[in-house]
Amino acid sequence: MTDRLGTSAWSVSEARSVVARLRHVATTGPEYDAVELFLALCDYLDQLHGSPGFDRLLPEAERSALARLVQHVRRPDAVPEEDGERLLQPVNSAVTLAEGRVLASDLAEADGWQRELGLALAGLFSYLDQLSGGPGAFTELLTSAERARVASR
Repeated sequence: MTDRLGTSAWSVSEARSVVARLRHVATTGPEYDAVELFLALCDYLDQLHGSPGFDRLLPEAERSALARLVQHVRRPDAVPEEDGERLLQPVNSAVTLAEGRVLASDLAEADGWQRELGLALAGLFSYLDQLSGGPGAFTELLTSAERARVASR
């Protein structure tokens, strides 16, 4: 199993390190939004993975078990507008999840570090889709209570 985020050249740990440093380089525009979204999604995955956090992609068996748990604890009856914790975007991110997918795709077409950032962000979305039930399934965050239930597995 590879620890690369999708088609990015970066592993999870490399991506987290590089993107944290990019926070000081990308101070405005779509790159800034992508950095903030990437870091927010990693924080979200830290909560889902529990201790020690999101430091690697889980092997298939562990990933499948986590995906079953994520899908089990998701409250299908919760309406995002009525549930203050179920956000359409991660905390500390200016873009919604849907906008983030477009942003990742756009950056993946660029050159240099912007391309790798886009590819790594797309890789995060792919991983979160797998945990949420399949391609395009990651459309909302679990609440803090749901995340705690997943992490306590």
